[in-house]
Amino acid sequence: MTGIDKEELSRLVGARVHAVLPEQFPSGGLHSRVFACESSAGEMVLRVCEGKQGFYTHYFPERVNWDDWMDQQWAIGAARSVGVPAPEIIASDRQKRWVVMKRLPGVPLDARYENWRACPYDEREFGVMLQRLHSLTPSGWGPINDWGQALFGTWAEFLTQAARSAIQTARERRAIPITLAERLEMNWMPALAEINVEKPSLLHMESLGFSNIMYDQNSCRITGLLDYEDCLGGDPLFELVWMRYYFEHDGADQRYFSFMRFESGYGRITWEERTPNLYWPFPYLDKLRWIQPDGDRAKSYVARLWSILEN
Repeated sequence: MTGIDKEELSRLVGARVHAVLPEQFPSGGLHSRVFACESSAGEMVLRVCEGKQGFYTHYFPERVNWDDWMDQQWAIGAARSVGVPAPEIIASDRQKRWVVMKRLPGVPLDARYENWRACPYDEREFGVMLQRLHSLTPSGWGPINDWGQALFGTWAEFLTQAARSAIQTARERRAIPITLAERLEMNWMPALAEINVEKPSLLHMESLGFSNIMYDQNSCRITGLLDYEDCLGGDPLFELVWMRYYFEHDGADQRYFSFMRFESGYGRITWEERTPNLYWPFPYLDKLRWIQPDGDRAKSYVARLWSILEN
């Protein structure tokens, strides 16, 4: 049993819904339950929102009106306007927190990229799509709600408050030594406050090249870029540093993703500048907010944070 009333869903979408079945995604979602719907108007996808939406909204709960984080209609519409294959929203119900979309073709990417023999989709095409998203200009900085409104007036303000929240949580969990927390607060956070980016770009932040991608298994073409709940207004290098963390943190000999092919679609990326170096602590601090604080992984991340500070 799905717990979904087909009659009520039929009224919402204006078409007869015949069946509602749990959608089988390889790794499951963090924001919602997803169902496949067969209807008189064709195949649809029902997303039932659960919990708090948006990755970085968790850093600033006092600033967020959660009723404005459900269907991300602004970001999805903006993506579609530049030719990125994003889901088309048919209807949404804010009281029940239901979002119904047309089903995109293709199959979902297996987000467990460690199992890939090679990247299953075309990295160049992904680069083109991410460049198109980054060409869009949101109204502000940091997390973006359904209506396209961002939480912060400057990129530096978002960065420093996100850093402060991450350090505090990691410190409370005893995931980082007090001396490291103090060094980050004294040496890293002031440098973040000085970063000046003239205008925000739309950062997707929920695919990063390894999840929430629909693709055609025969042609390797990308047929959909899903889940816009984590969108930010910010510096494109911030998203690219996170991609680099996931695909190359285990060494340059990784086989999962070709950054050279990605850049052939996206454009050349300069990694040596000071600004991307200042973004590197964010992936490690974020993981230290929830992984086992005394495990080997946490210890390696603490060592990397010390190394970043020393360089």
